Amino acid sequence: MGVSRRRDEQTARTARRASAAGARSRAPTVIAVRHAIDILRGFSARAPQQGVSEIARRMGLHKSSVSRLVATLEQDHLLERDRETNRIRLGAGLIGLAAPLLANVKVAEVARPYLAELAQRSGETISFSIWDGAGAVSLEQALGGNAIAHYAPPGRRNPAHCTASGKLLLAHASPGEIEEILSRPLERCTPRTVCDPVKLRAEILTIRSRGYALNAGEFAPDVGAVAAVVRDAGGEIAGAITATVPMYRFEAARRAELTALVRDTAAGLSKRLGYDGTGRDAR
Repeated sequence: MGVSRRRDEQTARTARRASAAGARSRAPTVIAVRHAIDILRGFSARAPQQGVSEIARRMGLHKSSVSRLVATLEQDHLLERDRETNRIRLGAGLIGLAAPLLANVKVAEVARPYLAELAQRSGETISFSIWDGAGAVSLEQALGGNAIAHYAPPGRRNPAHCTASGKLLLAHASPGEIEEILSRPLERCTPRTVCDPVKLRAEILTIRSRGYALNAGEFAPDVGAVAAVVRDAGGEIAGAITATVPMYRFEAARRAELTALVRDTAAGLSKRLGYDGTGRDAR
């Protein structure tokens, strides 16, 4: 047996052991879906094209199993095959899947100067977040003179039930998403966290009618926040602008001041996105 072949087999055994260990540590999943995701994630700038045998060795799977997975992903153009080399690469179908996210990224870019101005006016941490079906994901952040940077770093998902941005976007989510979240046990992050679905439903109605949400120590005991909704040209929810502050700077007067500033900025960004004041939720 050649050195290269022994190395490949050793790599495959290592990959299988790692895959098995990972499977044990993860919550139960549909294995075929997990493998399909791993195939897609295995492509990179260094390895933009791969053969089925390479993918099989990398994943520690039988070549025939990988071939079937690849064929399925090809059907929806998530993978495509080079006609000359027969090697596999990522397909244009992924662009279609990512299009809604790319639209959100574009909105976040438009929001950037609005966030910077609000950060300067308020002195606080200002962020723009979008709904991902389970929580509010921060895409952009601007820091004022008194801001604390770790409050809302880009990429962080804020829980739907106990943060200002999460509650705001939950209030404007689809009925199915709201039911899905409220049907699950709600984590108590602090003594102020609302974990009763009945109380949270009532708060959702209030948030939806007034267009903004508050968090007074519900996610972290020393953190407060106010978030206001941003709409696009069609009146759909584009995201949320949030000001996050230490609780010692979130007394009633300051809270009212920040709420006015955040709502004003959200209204300005909505207008910039083409929203004309119509098309609000009828729920």
